[in-house]
Amino acid sequence: MGLFKDFFYCIDTSSLIDLKRTYPRNIFPSLWENFEKLISEGRIIAPREVLKELEQYADKTDVLLKWVKKNKKMFKDLDEAQLQHVSNILSNHPNFANAGKQGPHADPFIVALAISEGCSVITQESQTKADKIPDICRKYDIKSLSLIGFFTEQKWKF
Repeated sequence: MGLFKDFFYCIDTSSLIDLKRTYPRNIFPSLWENFEKLISEGRIIAPREVLKELEQYADKTDVLLKWVKKNKKMFKDLDEAQLQHVSNILSNHPNFANAGKQGPHADPFIVALAISEGCSVITQESQTKADKIPDICRKYDIKSLSLIGFFTEQKWKF
């Protein structure tokens, strides 16, 4: 088992953006290599909506956008089970989808994919009394953790 645990994760857009901003690849190369290994093993995934969010808000020269496209194996297409979970989540938590937001909104798809795959969620969103990813995860018995929590769980040190 070694460096990687047998855990699976669904990663949010916010965590990918924070990974780029806080842990630049030129300073933390082994961190990025560890991520790539987990992606190649299918142990870090994200719904395709996360890629759509990144494409909408990043320019074509963005290093993160280039990196996720190189690691596109992580992005999963929506299936019937996930679609049903999205429908149930939004029925029970209508404020979870940001109606005023232009473009893609990945949050319900992240939770739906985590339910479907039985995995934890990595997000930089904070738990609140409002409908944020950690709040919805808690209601569906899904573990959510920040990047630091994920690094700690993996026992990664840099």
